Amino acid sequence: MTVLKRILTAVLIAAVLCLNALSGSAAFAQKGNDNRPPKERPKIKEPPKPPPKNDNQGNSNRGRGKP
Repeated sequence: MTVLKRILTAVLIAAVLCLNALSGSAAFAQKGNDNRPPKERPKIKEPPKPPPKNDNQGNSNRGRGKP
């Protein structure tokens, strides 16, 4: 019975270490200081907007009927 427990424990430890190495996760790594410079956000250039159309018609009620 003790031999079986030792074998199962060894298989379990090997499986955990193998999965950790394959997945590439840092489950056992320490969290250190991140000394990388911050990334700059790309600036999006917007085309200039045309100026508003100037209607000197005086039709402020355009689209409305007479009351």
